[in-house]
Amino acid sequence: MISKVVCIGWNYKRHIAELNSELPTEPTVFFKPPSCIISDGDNIVIPEGVTNVQHEVELALVIGKRCRNISESQAMDYVSHLAVFNDVTARDMQHAARDAGNTWCLAKGMDTFGPLSEYVSADGIDVNNLDLELYVNGELKQKGNTRDMIFTPSFIVSYVSKYMTLEEGDVIATGTPEGISEIRKGDVVRAVIKGVGELINPVL
Repeated sequence: MISKVVCIGWNYKRHIAELNSELPTEPTVFFKPPSCIISDGDNIVIPEGVTNVQHEVELALVIGKRCRNISESQAMDYVSHLAVFNDVTARDMQHAARDAGNTWCLAKGMDTFGPLSEYVSADGIDVNNLDLELYVNGELKQKGNTRDMIFTPSFIVSYVSKYMTLEEGDVIATGTPEGISEIRKGDVVRAVIKGVGELINPVL
């Protein structure tokens, strides 16, 4: 059971550049509620009045056992599974919230804004060298590799665990590469991480 979805923003340099933001000196952490989670094949539903909704393909780490204040060298021992995650975002609302000094919770936490693939075992997978791709209607929009992360998966798990207990089943989304774009009603979004899995979600 997922008690929380911990997300890392601005973790690929080129993605930061396309958002005209500054490089972080430590991870940018935010949350999405578990109620946003949907599965492969489910619909991403854009609420009436919400505009400029965008996709963000990400590697998700699934915590396998409870941990608190663990070292970076220990971190991956607590990650049992991996998955593909799409951090769907109402970008205009996110920008408005940032400009007003508010959080991103609403812009990123709406129902269906957290497509998550089936889990695969993390055993034997090099999380520091995974190819990520995202397609909209068959057109490649995002392409990156986890080796281009500013903060590695092990660093992220250790960092978050210093401040909060991570429970079994918690999900940590590790950030998205460049290439974000708007998705609209009628689109089909396919997110792929080679060696981990894929997600296909129509947009309504």
